[in-house]
Amino acid sequence: MAATHVVIAEPDASIREELVALVAEAAEALGVSVAVHEATTGTSAFAACSDHKPALLIAEVLLEGLSGLTLMRRIAVESKTQTAVVLVTDLSREHDRYWALRNGATAYLAKPFDATTLRSKVQRVLAEGPSISADSPARL
Repeated sequence: MAATHVVIAEPDASIREELVALVAEAAEALGVSVAVHEATTGTSAFAACSDHKPALLIAEVLLEGLSGLTLMRRIAVESKTQTAVVLVTDLSREHDRYWALRNGATAYLAKPFDATTLRSKVQRVLAEGPSISADSPARL
């Protein structure tokens, strides 16, 4: 069985490690094999997405090079496969959440994020694939 690819784009090493561990736990609970690719900038995340065609991208909005929102839009336009995008970000305004979800994010969580909620969203993508329904932007 081929591994499901996940790209994590997060500039903070400790948060990135936490996200990698969370993805691994979610995959193990489902009995799914994952290959996690780490990036610290939007540019390197886009390259990883181009190379690996991930089912899931977990990204900070505030990335150097390409923002998480620009990264999400470029992947949607240029990718040959569908990628679910979960934004885990320092931006916590409801306005930011609303526009991210309206523009294609599957989920939007402000830091500090609830690990249980994020694990649940990751498990949904791993179990159902990247075409799962997004959180509703109307829930403000």
